[in-house]
Amino acid sequence: MTADGSALPSKVLIIGAGHAGGSAAALLRQYGHEGEIVLAGQENAPPYQRPPLSKAWLKGEAGLEDLLLRPESFYAEQDIVLRTGVTASAIDADARTVTFADGTVEPYDVLILATGSTARKLTIPGADRPNLLELRTLDDAERLKA
Repeated sequence: MTADGSALPSKVLIIGAGHAGGSAAALLRQYGHEGEIVLAGQENAPPYQRPPLSKAWLKGEAGLEDLLLRPESFYAEQDIVLRTGVTASAIDADARTVTFADGTVEPYDVLILATGSTARKLTIPGADRPNLLELRTLDDAERLKA
């Protein structure tokens, strides 16, 4: 129950399993949300810190465990469903569902969009060259490291 006596929503779906999404899921539990929490993200890794990608990760001084916001076991221990490697393709606000690219449909009571940003592409000649890399994700860092 909330302070005004109304019931808390039973299911929270968070789209975006980055820093913001991972923190939102953890804070919901920390502040007493007892309903279902589903945290879904495009990347195959659990929520992790991005700043070390351009530093410790590229130098080989950090592994994935060092980058994680919380140990992977945290999500199961806190009864947070972590769906990685999935892309939300449609939101039906009237039906309160999200359809993922793999065809699965996830209902929700509350939807949190924590998708972050994307790198702005250069619009100059040569910007489409395969050796021009961006650094935003773990996969980007791996390509750059190679």
